[in-house]
Amino acid sequence: MTSVKKSRATLIGVVLAFALPVIGAKFVLDQSWYQGAATNKGTMIVPPIELSDELQARLPEGWRVGLVADNNCGAPCQQGLYAMNQLDVALGKESSRVKPIVFSRQQLDFDLAQTPLVKAIIDPEFPAAFADLPPHRLFIIDPLGNVMLHYDTYGNEEEMRAEAKNLLSDLRTLLKLSRIG
Repeated sequence: MTSVKKSRATLIGVVLAFALPVIGAKFVLDQSWYQGAATNKGTMIVPPIELSDELQARLPEGWRVGLVADNNCGAPCQQGLYAMNQLDVALGKESSRVKPIVFSRQQLDFDLAQTPLVKAIIDPEFPAAFADLPPHRLFIIDPLGNVMLHYDTYGNEEEMRAEAKNLLSDLRTLLKLSRIG
């Protein structure tokens, strides 16, 4: 091989070494073989529900996990309340940053004695603010008053436990990344 042919082969080899990965990546993306990862396990609310300053002032400071309940609080609602109550233990040293709250339009007929860490807020304005959420869902409110993620509640204890783990995972990530609340 002459030196010209060697130089040409080397140049082609260098160009291919840089071009093939780019071409391969473009092909993989165009064929939809790669699905980007979603880090949250709950359902993202886009755009987030923003609470007014007046409503925000009536809430405890920090991060809040909420549930809108009515007097028809069946098994899914009860399981959701229990999961919220267990957040205190599951979050460990971060538990002081998160307040579990149940919102209601009127006085609740059921007793919250089984879930002593859950605070009840009886105010018709809060359930109205959360009207865009599906009923009986757990949701996360950030310290700035944005409702950003929601989670299903289940009557079955096993399913609810799995969903509570998803909530806990997202909440830990948010607390880790947040410098507020």
